[in-house]
Amino acid sequence: MADTRSTLRAGVVEMALAFVTGAGWFALSTVLLVNPLPESPVVTTAVIAVDVLVVLAISRYWDIPFAVTVGVASVVALDWYSIPPTHDSAIPDARNLVALSAYLLMASLLGELAVRARRRAVLTERARSALAGEQAALRRVATLVARETPPEAVFAAVTQEVGRLLDADLATMVRYEADGGATVVAAWSESGEVIPVGTQLQLAGENVAAEVRRTARPARMDSFETASGAMAATLRELGVRSSAGSPIVVAGAVWGAMIAASRRGTPPAGTEGRLSEFTELTATAVANAQSRTELTASRLRIVAAADEARRHIERDLHDGVQQRLVSLALGFRMVSDMADDGTDLGPQLAELAEGLVGAVDDLREVSHGIHPAILSEGGLGPALATLARRSAVPVELTVDGDRRRFPEPVEVGVYYVVSEALTNVAKHAKATVVQVSLDTDGSTLTLAVRDDGVGGADQGAGTGLVGLTDRVSALGGRMEIRSPVGSGTELTVAVPLELDGSAPGAGDDGPDRVA
Repeated sequence: MADTRSTLRAGVVEMALAFVTGAGWFALSTVLLVNPLPESPVVTTAVIAVDVLVVLAISRYWDIPFAVTVGVASVVALDWYSIPPTHDSAIPDARNLVALSAYLLMASLLGELAVRARRRAVLTERARSALAGEQAALRRVATLVARETPPEAVFAAVTQEVGRLLDADLATMVRYEADGGATVVAAWSESGEVIPVGTQLQLAGENVAAEVRRTARPARMDSFETASGAMAATLRELGVRSSAGSPIVVAGAVWGAMIAASRRGTPPAGTEGRLSEFTELTATAVANAQSRTELTASRLRIVAAADEARRHIERDLHDGVQQRLVSLALGFRMVSDMADDGTDLGPQLAELAEGLVGAVDDLREVSHGIHPAILSEGGLGPALATLARRSAVPVELTVDGDRRRFPEPVEVGVYYVVSEALTNVAKHAKATVVQVSLDTDGSTLTLAVRDDGVGGADQGAGTGLVGLTDRVSALGGRMEIRSPVGSGTELTVAVPLELDGSAPGAGDDGPDRVA
């Protein structure tokens, strides 16, 4: 609003000056033309040529409103004194003076309108050029992101594009840390004076980086007079007088900020919005990099888990079943030798039979560790009931919702989540009871495992919970863990379902409750 009033005042002043200039030129023309000139077409043409040259010179070196009023004044003076019928009076009378004023006023108005049209055209062209430059910069950054370029290269490219596009003296990208500080991950400056990459800064005080982190919104500081904190001090040493920043939001959390700073004045209006277009691409690059890292780590864990499972099976077979079978083989040889002597073989055969039963049981236990038979035969509900009965900690099991069979990957995944959770409770939780609930609404299976133990479970501290997260993620689901110290642990899993109508049902009985 203030800019509009200022522009309007400037236009009125310019029109007034153009009016005065036109009136002055008419007066000068009067002095020159009131004296008799030879009545000749050549003289008249020469006067017109001089007027045209004066008008062109004024439009070139002054401005359009002045050229228009001078041109109109020249034509009126020429018509008044040189083109018949001419006027004898050197000064127009009141009536003609009003007409002359109207001509000059209209000329100054038309000139001002022409100036405004030209200025709008120039501004439009500049805006179009700036938009084209911004879109080209965004395309270059988007291409880097699409090519899965390493994040460090994307950060450097974004910072450089922002600095050049916004005509900033310094552009800096920071990553927020858990300790309340920030780390510089990219920096650019036309002069080369930047905050070195890797510099760690504390965000205490009043500065753009701290404000962006507190509010998760764009921020600007038009003057560093009130700025404080390590970030502000570092920028002030580089001669920065103002800055603007926009948050980089990854997965709903503020990951960092992009900051454009100036040594010459305040950032232009809209700088924060233009920054946000680049921070969105940066957030995509960060999210992609995190996803690739998590995927690689998940694959490594899956391979390691498969190797460990094979070693576990090999160890169980070698230390258990294989030793028992070797012992039974030796026993059969001894019985064979005793048979040749006519010895009573009843007790020995009974012992061998018992050993065979034990070997079969051992093999069954090993096979259950690979894939539980009860899960294949009875479905998820009976399999969870078996886990509940075998648990070292009492389990309250509730199975509600749809009782049909679910896709095999879902059943296996949920079974092992419950199995691992109950094992963790028995080892670490010091709980007196575990509540396991399973529910479905037709499209989603929801599992909850709650205990009344000591809590404090850390998903990043071991591979057990991380492995469960990998298994659930592989099913397209999500797992959340809440484990405040002293208040037990709650594990919640939601897995999408595509129920197979041909799958056998799991029975139509009511909810299973096992304690």
